[in-house]
Amino acid sequence: MVQIFFVVVMAFFVVGLAGCSSSPEQRAAEANATIAEEKAKMIQTYNECLKNNEGQKDVAEKCAQYKDAAETFINKDAGQDTSKAK
Repeated sequence: MVQIFFVVVMAFFVVGLAGCSSSPEQRAAEANATIAEEKAKMIQTYNECLKNNEGQKDVAEKCAQYKDAAETFINKDAGQDTSKAK
């Protein structure tokens, strides 16, 4: 019984370590990829909004939320630290 408990505890320990094995650079790259995907979705939604409301006088107001969201992602990308690239 103790051996089974030990095996179960060690299995959880190994699985926990496997989840922590990614480097900070790898986690940052994954986060940047997620941000890029979300930014692309917002830009696509903004463009669809413009297309769907073409010819209406309040297009800017109707689509502003998508434009603002896309610009937020763009500004986050522009604010990244590039000092390591030197």
